[in-house]
Amino acid sequence: MASTRAIRTTLWTLLGLILAWVLLSIFWAPPHLIATTPYPVDKTPATRNLNYQDITIPSGDLQLEGWWIPASQPVADLIFVHGAGSNRISQYIGSLDFYRTLHELNISVVTMDIRNHGNSPVTDGTLRMGLAEWPDVVATAQWLDQHHPSDRPRILLGASMGGSTVIHAMKNGLQADALILLDPLLDVLDSMMEGGQIETGIPAPLFAVAARAAIHQYGLPHGKTSPLAMAKTLDLPILLMQDWDDPVTRSPFAVELANTNPSVTLARVPAISVEEPCLDGKEEWGTHVAAHPCRPDWTRETVAAFVESVVNQAPNS
Repeated sequence: MASTRAIRTTLWTLLGLILAWVLLSIFWAPPHLIATTPYPVDKTPATRNLNYQDITIPSGDLQLEGWWIPASQPVADLIFVHGAGSNRISQYIGSLDFYRTLHELNISVVTMDIRNHGNSPVTDGTLRMGLAEWPDVVATAQWLDQHHPSDRPRILLGASMGGSTVIHAMKNGLQADALILLDPLLDVLDSMMEGGQIETGIPAPLFAVAARAAIHQYGLPHGKTSPLAMAKTLDLPILLMQDWDDPVTRSPFAVELANTNPSVTLARVPAISVEEPCLDGKEEWGTHVAAHPCRPDWTRETVAAFVESVVNQAPNS
């Protein structure tokens, strides 16, 4: 009798814990999954001996802060879009060194802090996984048209959530000659679950309810409106640089995109050990968007070959 009572008590306790977790996942967790805090930009391209111009980009009612980094003899113009919770000097991406590499490849760069990030205005302090951020990319392209018009090829580069953002911009009519994706956010549900595990140590499957609740409550892109689904329909040269061990924007989705869209060139980042100094400070985020900090020569060669092919295919080449 005592053992039966103990089993019943244990089952009721487990049921209560499961119910409590589900209720927390539905009503408490979703806003925390999409919340972001802006980190100020406190360095400039001058730290990499680059000439640059501080710029302000009108995006609707917002004034985005950014930089124009011109090459001396440019062969292409590139719009550089950072990821979630980051800014235009992301240490994870190694943005400042990346700008230097692009400059050495004779590529002019315009970059900005998207809304709710860096020195740009805070609207609601949330991440919409590209759904609300894409107008900032369009606005940056319009700034480029107005201030530095040219017939050079225009390339979009999006890292992590920046990848989803540029995909959304393309599907909403932005014209470009090529696209570079660095460990892009392609499946919002999966990345939110994995991100929950990275931040808390709780296994990713336990965030399934919370992630689905956030997608439903905030209308985040998913299913037929997911970045992956939209990217499958893009018809332009796409370089997808993917780390196979990325813990948050995982490689199976990159493989699916490359297998579905013949315009995609999938470039596998050479293996990176979690013990390498280039990952210091990243903790559980590991090799996410670490191609340039950890494999700079490979990144340079891969980008250079892709850009050369884009320039050679341009009508005015």
